Amino acid sequence: MQKARHPRVPVLASALLPVVLLGCPGGSTQAPGGGEAEASLATALAHGDSAFRDEDYDEAQVAYEHALQIEPDHARAVAALGTCYLKNRQVKKASDLLTDHLRRHPENTAARLVLARALLRQAEYGLAAEALRAALRSDPDNLMAHYNLGFIAYRERDFDTALSHLKRAIVLRPDHVEAHYTLGLVYLARERYGDSVAELEEAVRLDPKHVGAHFNLANAAARAGRMPLAEEHQRIYADLSGRTKADAERSAQVKAQSVKAVEFLMAEKYDQALVEYRKLLAENPDYAPLHNDIGRVQLKLGQKQEALESLRRAIAIDPRLSEPHYLLSNLYRDLGDQAGADRELATFAALETIPEGKSGY
Repeated sequence: MQKARHPRVPVLASALLPVVLLGCPGGSTQAPGGGEAEASLATALAHGDSAFRDEDYDEAQVAYEHALQIEPDHARAVAALGTCYLKNRQVKKASDLLTDHLRRHPENTAARLVLARALLRQAEYGLAAEALRAALRSDPDNLMAHYNLGFIAYRERDFDTALSHLKRAIVLRPDHVEAHYTLGLVYLARERYGDSVAELEEAVRLDPKHVGAHFNLANAAARAGRMPLAEEHQRIYADLSGRTKADAERSAQVKAQSVKAVEFLMAEKYDQALVEYRKLLAENPDYAPLHNDIGRVQLKLGQKQEALESLRRAIAIDPRLSEPHYLLSNLYRDLGDQAGADRELATFAALETIPEGKSGY
């Protein structure tokens, strides 16, 4: 779906008046007092978080940049701003911000993980691995660090290191599809075909639409002499490959048909946006992004229980869609379910940190 770009700049400017409009008659040109600065910082962070949830990464970037003007080196703002830079394809800018910050605050593990992601984007695998190992020194059971170190080691054909990190990732999160998938590729490269089949079967059990896992499972099964299994997954792979093309065509079609809904969303006419999205959903009941979009609008309207149902439906259709997990984490927190909030936020983080090109079969 097309991202909804809300007209937030005037709101942000108003929210930051205590910081930026201090040159008026009778006013001071200095930074506001402690309490005033804290309130301005909280406002900037809240605005950035809201814009990020709405996928308005440009506006979120502006908000987090303002937060850092108020409190340079604010740990959460640095990590969030680095993520926005990556979302906005400003990879070098993200690397520079995070590297500079980490020289002064090496303890900021969240910032180090975002730096690793930026380095992966630039195919700087050695430097990314250094950043991830540093993150593990302060957080030995960090799921994202273990998975990505395993992925990098596989790319570098350091299979023993890959096995160690990927197995640990699976211990930490047994349903991590990409960890099982990449571990299956490691076993395939090591000619341990039985082990490869087992891991790839688990990957397709967790995600039946994982094209790469079906492709490589057919390969591993054939090499293990299990031809019926190989033929079964060759057929599934061929079917999914066709569906993938069909899904891309449907995505383009739904995007074209959603212009009116997006216009209402941008104008903050949420009731009318919801009507339009539901019309689209009637024609595409199994299209996960539409359920997610409806959940977002329902949250805007304060319809928390309805949003909960919509977002859960989005995940049931496509567990790898990251945004509904993020929205659910905030919704569960509002509903007093901290365990649910933590679970969904961890899922969102894992999905967002899996590097690009992970399934290059």
